[in-house]
Amino acid sequence: MKKKIELTNKNPRYSKAGLLFFLPFLFLWAFTSCENGSKPAQTDFSQSIGINDSIKLLTESLKKDSLQYDLWKKRAALFLKKGNIDASFRDLNQALELKNDDPDLYILLADVYFAIGQKENSLSSVKKAIELDPNRIEGYLKMAKFKLMLEKYHSAESFADKVLSLEPENAQALYIKAISNLEQKDTVRALQYMKVAANADSQFFAAFLNIAVLLDAQNDTTAEKYYQKALSIKPSNLITEYSLAMFYQKHGKFDQALKTYAHITEQNPAHAQSFFNQGYIYLTEFLNYKKAVEMFQKAIEADPNYTEAVYNLGRTYEAMGDTLKAKEKYREALKLTTNYPLAIEGLNRLEE
Repeated sequence: MKKKIELTNKNPRYSKAGLLFFLPFLFLWAFTSCENGSKPAQTDFSQSIGINDSIKLLTESLKKDSLQYDLWKKRAALFLKKGNIDASFRDLNQALELKNDDPDLYILLADVYFAIGQKENSLSSVKKAIELDPNRIEGYLKMAKFKLMLEKYHSAESFADKVLSLEPENAQALYIKAISNLEQKDTVRALQYMKVAANADSQFFAAFLNIAVLLDAQNDTTAEKYYQKALSIKPSNLITEYSLAMFYQKHGKFDQALKTYAHITEQNPAHAQSFFNQGYIYLTEFLNYKKAVEMFQKAIEADPNYTEAVYNLGRTYEAMGDTLKAKEKYREALKLTTNYPLAIEGLNRLEE
């Protein structure tokens, strides 16, 4: 059995920069139906044929009958989703002229106002929606989301509680309470609410991913099953897969880490960090210098300014006994990052 590399200095000199053993502070808020796995909103009927085609169909329908307010409402929602705020606002005004007692119109209007920074108008629109129908959760839920984004945590949780009084297992309201507690640094309560939200909606991607992240930060190995659940909901989500690969690497499951990183780079050949991390594992854990060189080179191809990859390539050459190539890479690292300490130490070590 091969021994791990013995380093000449007391402290390890393989740069871990690039490993990104971070707590991924992505804490996705994921409030829209298309993000959290809940049932699609009524206005979002464009998934099968695309937003632009849907807008065209609605436009043709409005040419034939411009008095159907629901068509204006649907097109306004699509324009908003597309980011065309002016068009969405115009359509909402047309819809409101035809029917001014639909709470959903005011909730859409609130989104438009919020998108352009008119927060007071946005909150007023949500209040109007609540006044029109105090027994529907949509207005309270929207208000809770806005309050959360405005960092009014107590108010956000109060509106979330109102939603829960009407619908005790509403996953988004529970999630809002989780994020509110997280923002206030109460990770214990945040995790509790996140788990309840996930139980309420088995397809709530953001909840499962954030549970995994929180558990991972606590070195709780049950994080793995939550990463895997999040991936089962969104198999192509790069953040989740990369986080899972780092989890494996951090906990010494190197074969699984390599397999996961390799899958990432198959899907995204420009993902330099995954190549780097493979190289690091091959270098420090398996002493497979040939594979380490290959992976660090691929990391550099993906990101030519990746100082840590250049340095570690040099360190691999040094471990192989190729001092000329090692010096060359250390000098390259210094060109990328002036006075990069590990590269300076490497050159000093070889020149001695």
